[in-house]
Amino acid sequence: MGALGCSSPARVGAPTSAFPAATWQAASIEELGWSTPRITALKAVIDSVGSSAFMIVTRGKVVAAWGDTGTTYLTHSIRKSFMSALVGMAVAEGKLDTSRTLAALGIGEKSTPLSATELQARVVDLLRARSGVYLAAAGEVDAMRDARPPRGSHAPGTFWYYNNWDFNVLGTIYRRVTGEDIFRAIEARIAQPIGMQDYRPDDGQYYVEEPSEHPGYIFRISARDLARFGILYLHHGQWSGRQLVPSSWVDASLRSYSTTGDMGSLATKSGYGFMWWIQANALGHPELGIPDGSFTASGNGGQRLTVIPSIETVVVNLMNTDVPGPRIGSDKWDAIMAAVLAARRP
Repeated sequence: MGALGCSSPARVGAPTSAFPAATWQAASIEELGWSTPRITALKAVIDSVGSSAFMIVTRGKVVAAWGDTGTTYLTHSIRKSFMSALVGMAVAEGKLDTSRTLAALGIGEKSTPLSATELQARVVDLLRARSGVYLAAAGEVDAMRDARPPRGSHAPGTFWYYNNWDFNVLGTIYRRVTGEDIFRAIEARIAQPIGMQDYRPDDGQYYVEEPSEHPGYIFRISARDLARFGILYLHHGQWSGRQLVPSSWVDASLRSYSTTGDMGSLATKSGYGFMWWIQANALGHPELGIPDGSFTASGNGGQRLTVIPSIETVVVNLMNTDVPGPRIGSDKWDAIMAAVLAARRP
């Protein structure tokens, strides 16, 4: 796989939680460590931000499920954490080496030839958003375009920038080295083995935006299916005794390689792993109560999956971004997570 140069692991030990059955089961909120009156009060907070679907799951049991948890919504950048899992599987199968460079893999751009320096970016640099390739990419929002460094300003591996070019190129690489369609790979490798109920590969869409030749890849997911993906990572990539994503890959993915700054967030976006946001700033913001080692898949508009290993809990929020309406930013998600954790039993 190549040297990873990681910091200390984000998580230690194996969770004791059960896996959900084919259909979700509720349990005593109090037995799972939550306060019934506080969970009731939390619903008002979730309703106030216009959430379309929201879930809390502890030890494989449903603590709270509000809204349309079986309806699929656009993932936006949550797609990237799924791609991280697929890349880890390809590495384990010997189809890909994270030390391979763009030059060795034949990656370029149709409109803008990459420089000799840019071609030395490795797969691991793409995973960490440290490629040093600063070109327009499909799916960028204004904040990403505005923050893009000047081309050639940083060598590969030396600087973190949340870069859709990196993430989209990983999709290109995955399809080339495996011969698999991304959306059908998610179905066969993740959705079916963990019992997702609502995922449909035909809902996936590749989209190209000039001048880049590398497409984005977006799909739809329900809150109850996204919660299962969080539980898969809570269990170090294992589901009911079957190792789907290599445990070593999950551990490497959930280490913080970069300090990201606030990025509009005080805590849940304070570090970055392999296409996961890592909580690494708990001491700086004790008022939020979000433990270090928590990790988040984050999508534009308020799509969130936050996993809190220390309490064996997964929290999911989805917004209906198909229509105009309320949206949640990272600062608001921090506040929601603080309210969630305040609902724990004293």
